[in-house]
Amino acid sequence: MTTQTSTIAGIARAAMLVNLNISVYSGRKQDKRTQDEITTSKGSGSKRAASVYKNLFAECKELDDITKFQARVRAEHYRLTMPWDDTGTRLLPTQALMEYKATLNRYSAEFDRLVEAFLDKYDTLVAAAAFQLGTLFERSEYPLRGHVARRFSFDTTMMPLPTSGDFRLDIEAEVQQELIDQYETRVARQLAAANQDAWRRLHEVLTRMSTRLTVHEDGKKSVFRDTTVTNAEELCDLLTKLNVTNDPALEKARQQLEAALQGITPKDLRESEGTRTLTKQKVDTILSAFDWGMTDDDNEESIEA
Repeated sequence: MTTQTSTIAGIARAAMLVNLNISVYSGRKQDKRTQDEITTSKGSGSKRAASVYKNLFAECKELDDITKFQARVRAEHYRLTMPWDDTGTRLLPTQALMEYKATLNRYSAEFDRLVEAFLDKYDTLVAAAAFQLGTLFERSEYPLRGHVARRFSFDTTMMPLPTSGDFRLDIEAEVQQELIDQYETRVARQLAAANQDAWRRLHEVLTRMSTRLTVHEDGKKSVFRDTTVTNAEELCDLLTKLNVTNDPALEKARQQLEAALQGITPKDLRESEGTRTLTKQKVDTILSAFDWGMTDDDNEESIEA
């Protein structure tokens, strides 16, 4: 068994694949009649020159709450998992499984509550929309309550990470080995991308801290929020679970950041210039000590973040 095969087998025991599927009724509808009116009034030679969509519920807190909550769920899903492929499948370390399940179960219950709050008022909201939309309102564009209910769904699907040993096919050995080699190369590339995602998160936190802890030549201090520190502390804990490849350099960098934050509070950094300066020096030392594998564009994006 090759080293790469052993690595993949080890990862398969330490992580799994997960998909998060959330569907939400958008309450949006293309308005072709208004679209035609606009293109005609503007003298457009094509009715396809503009697209007009209307919000069937222009002022609906209940539907807005669902849409905003969906974004929160996805953000937490991304935080606890690592990139895997272009289909939306993510890599979930088994060490983060219990936290992931508890978090998503709680979010699922809250999602159901928000959906019920919207559906309970659905008929009233449709009536209110008639006043909000004026001549844009068309009752036929509003589905029955039961049909709308089926537009909402919240589901997570977990599956084991396949290994090259799953190619148990009755084919020529040469072809079978080619499939195994292709799969192992692809998985190795995906694992590298997942590992780089962990490095990126750490780099963003360190870069943000370095920027926010800067004391300028005129003595003016950069303003920072408590989350500059708390986010770094949370990431130190999370990286113990996300380091599925057992990257020793990543763990060393994580430990150094954890040590730099030991006993430090946002209040200390604001009130003690010495603590602020020393902490920034430690953060900058970490940034300069490792090869982050990032381009200049990546660095600019981290600083902007």
